[in-house]
Amino acid sequence: MTAAAAAVVLVATGGLVIAVRAEALQLVHQADKQHSYGHCREATEVLDELGSPHRLVAGDIVNVSVQGRRACEVLLDARSSDGEFEPDGLDDYLDHPGARWADAGAVRAALLLKLSDDAGNGVGYGSGYGDWDAPGRDPKQAVEQLAETLAAHPEESASVRDLMSVYVGGFKKEWFTESLDEESLAWDACAAREEYLWLHGGGWTEPELAEPIASTDDRGDDLLAGCAQVKQADEELNDARSLYGEYLETYADAPGAKSVRKMRDELVQSIRHQQVRDRAVANADHPADGSNIRACRDARCQVRVTSGTVLSIGGSGGPYEVLVWVHDKSVTAQLGGYIRSFSTNGGSIVSSDGYAAWSGAAKGELTLNDKVAIGVDGVRGDRATLSVWRVD
Repeated sequence: MTAAAAAVVLVATGGLVIAVRAEALQLVHQADKQHSYGHCREATEVLDELGSPHRLVAGDIVNVSVQGRRACEVLLDARSSDGEFEPDGLDDYLDHPGARWADAGAVRAALLLKLSDDAGNGVGYGSGYGDWDAPGRDPKQAVEQLAETLAAHPEESASVRDLMSVYVGGFKKEWFTESLDEESLAWDACAAREEYLWLHGGGWTEPELAEPIASTDDRGDDLLAGCAQVKQADEELNDARSLYGEYLETYADAPGAKSVRKMRDELVQSIRHQQVRDRAVANADHPADGSNIRACRDARCQVRVTSGTVLSIGGSGGPYEVLVWVHDKSVTAQLGGYIRSFSTNGGSIVSSDGYAAWSGAAKGELTLNDKVAIGVDGVRGDRATLSVWRVD
């Protein structure tokens, strides 16, 4: 009887041990599964169900879960109070030997690209796109991270491809607007183009990276023209002219070539005009025609004037009569003649029925009928130097 009872106890004990070990193994597997989804709070709650009996008879199984638990603690600490991941904390998680969440690399890349994560767990990415030069944005490190993710976790192929597709989608907007209207100008065109050139010169062989990049092969001309416009709007005229020239050499047959050529030609004319005006302003104390106001009758002169001087200007669209007043380092010109239109660059116009006057300081310009222009080269005391030229 004693031997039989002992045998029963042994069998019962053995069965209990097997059951406890099976339960420990199930809990660890369940936690690993949650961890692999990035659900570390749920994974930790599952591991918390491992108690003393599990540690006593299934210590080897419980010990396997230790690194995963510690990695999960790092991942949980990486989330800020608003639920977003902190980049440095996510880096710590990726470096941890117990990391199980394969998509963490893609989420880290999204952070480096400043892309939104609509799902909150790295599975889906929205279309949110930050500034090209936003603080902390590092596309080079992001793409390297995606390459590393593919090497370590080939099963993340779809996730990496989706993220790359969202990323390169930022290059697919319209960059060239056929005008310098600041409301429509893509001011980030130059930063985007620099990144575009780096990306297309990277030699990526992974299809998940290379194919989304290749989908933007047709954006190079638009980015180049857009960057030229930005340079022009920023008064970096020589750089803009060089970029327009590069476009016309590289994309001579592109649909936008005609518009780009027109802008380039207008810019070249503007640069030449500015060079002429700069020389005239520099020569204001020694005007080419002195005080000989008769030189202005052919609409080509540089003269010294005082208040009360009347310039009679000929040329296309004329004649024009201009009564000059010099005061307070500026010039006021009362306008007479058949004037259909006028515009100013660096001055102000007052007009009413039968009367029009323009006021401008040094470097200011007035254009009449799109045919003849008057510029203030300099003002000294009660005298001013004016230039008159024909608008070609």
